[in-house]
Amino acid sequence: MRIDPPGWRSPDLVKVIRRISSPKSPLPLVTFATFATFATFEPLAPLVPLAPLAPLAPLKPLDKVNILDVGVARLDLPGLLAQVREWSRDQERRTIFYVNAHCFNIARQDAAYRNILAAADLVYADGISVAWAARFLSGARLTKMTGADWIHDFCRQAQQAGLRLYILAGEPGIARLASDNLQNKYPGLKIVGCSDGWFSERSQSDVIHEINAASPHVVFMGLGVPRQEKWIAGRRKQIEAPVCWGVGALFDYVAGVEARVPRLMNLLALEWFWRLIMDPRGKWRRYLLGNPLFIYQVLRQKYGL
Repeated sequence: MRIDPPGWRSPDLVKVIRRISSPKSPLPLVTFATFATFATFEPLAPLVPLAPLAPLAPLKPLDKVNILDVGVARLDLPGLLAQVREWSRDQERRTIFYVNAHCFNIARQDAAYRNILAAADLVYADGISVAWAARFLSGARLTKMTGADWIHDFCRQAQQAGLRLYILAGEPGIARLASDNLQNKYPGLKIVGCSDGWFSERSQSDVIHEINAASPHVVFMGLGVPRQEKWIAGRRKQIEAPVCWGVGALFDYVAGVEARVPRLMNLLALEWFWRLIMDPRGKWRRYLLGNPLFIYQVLRQKYGL
C-alpha cells in the first residue's frame, strides 16, 4: 500500500479544485483575511532528505520562544530527530508534544492541558501559524514540522540506530496497519508493539504492561488533542520508555485512511486550507473561527492588551 504523500494529480486534489471553482461553493471572507494577515511571510522551504547518521555529539540546551505561555523549541527537522535519538538512549523519561493554532485555542480554555504543555520536555511547531507567531512576537524562526514531514526520516534513522518503537494510536486496526506499512517500507524497523487508542482489545493497564514488557525506546501516542497529552501526563510515571511522543492523527495518514495534503499546497503553507476544503463541516469552526482567535491571542501577547 502506498503511504507517500499524494502529488498534485491525486483524486482528492481534483475534488478540491472542483469545489473551489464551483459557483455554489462561496469561500468565506474570514478565511482569506486570516491568510492575508500573515501574507508577508515567505512560504515553507522544501524539506530535503537527511544525511546518513553520524555519531551524536552532546546537544546544547533547548532554545525556546514563548508563545502564549508555552515554550516552543527553536529546532529544525534534523535537530528534532537528533534530540529524540539522544533522549532515546537516556534513562530519564521525557515527553514530546506539538502545538498549532488549534492546540493554543484549546489551551486557552483548558488550564490542565496548558500546564501539561508548559511542563513538557519538548514542544515543537506543528502548524505554520505557530512559526508565523514566533516571527511576529520575537523575530524567532521556527520550522513547521508535522508528523507526515518527519515520520519517514525518523523511521530511516530508527532503522539504522536500532531503536525500538511502540505505536498507540487511532481507531481499531489503524496502529496495526500503520505498523505493517512502515515495516514493509523499512525492513528491519523494530516496531515492538501496537494498540488502538480506543483500548478495544485490552485495558489501559494491560497496554501499559505490554509497553513496559516490550521495552521500546519511543512510544508514539496518537489519541488526539488534548486527550493524548492528558493520557501521557497521567501515566508517565508508569511508562518506562525514555520517550513518549504525542503525534495526533499521524498514523491515520501512515495507514492510508486519511489523504495527505499535496506537496505544493504544503510548501505554500496552505495545509489548513486543504483540510477546510476537504472537510468543511468538520473543520470550519477550527479554521474560520479558530484562526482569528489565535491571531487575537498573539496580538494580546505582543501588545500587552
